[in-house]
This record gives sequence, structure tokens and C-alpha cells, in this order.
Amino acid sequence: MKRSLMVAAALAAFVVPAAAPLAVLAQEASGQEARAQAREQRREARAERRAERPAPQPRAERPAPPVRRETPPPQPRAERPDRPDARQDRREDRQERREERRENRQERREARPDRPARPDLRQDRREDRRDNRQERREERRENRQERREDRRDRPNRPDNRDERRENRQERREDRRENRQDRREDRQERRQDRREYREFRQRFNADRWRQDWNRRHGRDWWRNDRRWRGYSGVRFGFYFAPGYGYYNVPRTYRNQRWGVGEHLPSIFWRYRLDDWRTYGLGYPPEGTRWVLVDNHIYLIDEYDGYIIDVIYDAWRW
Repeated sequence: MKRSLMVAAALAAFVVPAAAPLAVLAQEASGQEARAQAREQRREARAERRAERPAPQPRAERPAPPVRRETPPPQPRAERPDRPDARQDRREDRQERREERRENRQERREARPDRPARPDLRQDRREDRRDNRQERREERRENRQERREDRRDRPNRPDNRDERRENRQERREDRRENRQDRREDRQERRQDRREYREFRQRFNADRWRQDWNRRHGRDWWRNDRRWRGYSGVRFGFYFAPGYGYYNVPRTYRNQRWGVGEHLPSIFWRYRLDDWRTYGLGYPPEGTRWVLVDNHIYLIDEYDGYIIDVIYDAWRW
């Protein structure tokens, strides 16, 4: 029994792989037959559709083109009259018309005896032109002579050398005086700078701010008549005691300056003359205290040079 099973298994192992190509060939053959049948069916359907179509009608014959007629040959032109004779006649007519025009012109001229002849007018015009040219030449000569006389009167001409020398001498003296004035100004400024240094040594801005805030409250300005009208900070405006609100240019808004810079001249007029009331130091001669926004500047009255500054002086 076992041997028969082993033999059957061996045969199956050899037969099954050998039968696989045969199965594939059989499937291909069946597929080809199916495709052939489909082609036959499509051919029969086409033949039936062709048979059902109506037969085409024959085309109509085109008509024959018309026969062109032959044009007759051009006939010779009739003979023209002799040209030289016609030209001669036209010339004579033109000559006659010209003579008639001349006669008519002569008659019109004789009918107007008061009108001067043209040659006389031309001569008059020529004479007028000559006169005008002569007048213009004389005017040019007179103008040239006047300009020459004016040039002689000028101080920079050779005829006025003495005057030029005097002018040079005066300019030199003016330069020397200006130099001397500048030297004196420098000396005065140096003296002023010394006084400014002495002021900064005896006045301290930070100490003044601490003392002021310790002794005064936030609403100290309410009982001061100089601060009448003050209602707080306004955009684009500053407040100065005794002056009120004033408009500030856009370039100077919310800007502060330091010691050694120059304060713009538009702020010089808002001065704090009652410096004792605010406990500020005595300003040196030629200086002033100025309030700009919430800052107090000590400036030189001559050029606005900032000697000392107190930032955020008031506590609101």
C-alpha cells in the first residue's frame, strides 16, 4: 500500500508540471477562437449596415464653358487737323489778349493821375532806409561814448588809482579791527567760562531736585498765580509760568539739550526771573534761567550756550 502511494506521488510530481503548459496552450486556443468569432460578428454587422444605406445619386454634369467671342481689331484713328496751324492760331490769340491787357492797364493808370508812380515810391523808401540807418549809427556812437564816460567814473578804473588804494587801506584797517574785536570776545568768553565753572561748583542740580521734591507736594503749583491756567500736559504745547501754553515746532517736541550745547532762540523768552522763589542759584552776569517743558536751563543771553540744566524739575 505504501509502495503504491509513493508511486502515485512520484507520477503526480512528474505529470502535473508537464500538464501545465498543455493547459496554457488550451486556454490560448480557446481565446483565439473567441476573438475570431467576434471579428466575424463585426464583419457581418458592417455588411448589414452597408446594405441598409441608400444608393448614392449620380452627380449632375457641369455646363460647358461659354465660347469667347473674338474682339475685332482696332480701327485706325481719324486724321487730326494739321497741328502747326492750330498752334499758330493759339499763339496769335494769346498775343492779342496780352496787348488788350496792356492797353487796359494803361487806361487805368491814365484814369488815376493823382496816384504817384511806383518808381518814385521806391526811391522814397530807399532814402528813408538810409536815414534810419544813419540815425541808428549815430545813436550807437552816442551810447558808446556815454558808456566810456561811465566807466571812467567807476572806482576800479586806472584814472582812480588813489581811490582804490584808499579803499584797500580801509579794508585792511577793518580787518585789523575785526581781529581785535574777536580776540576781545574770546577773552570775555574765557572769563565767562571761568564764571560758569565756578557756578557749577557751587550749584548742584540733583541736590536741588531732591530738596524741592522733599519740601513740596505734587500740587504745589495750584496756589501759585504764575501757574494760573495750567491744566496738565498738552500734546504739541509747553507751559511757561507767567506766559501760559505756547506752541512748539515739531522738530523741537520732546527734545532735551545738554551742557555745552546751544538752546534754540525760540525758548529764550520763557525765563524764570523769580529764581529765588524756586530756590535756584544766582545766575552769573549775562545769563538767565529758562523753563522748557519740564526742564530748567541756565543759558548765556548772547548765544544761548547752556551752562547748566535741571532735567525733570517738577514732579507732577
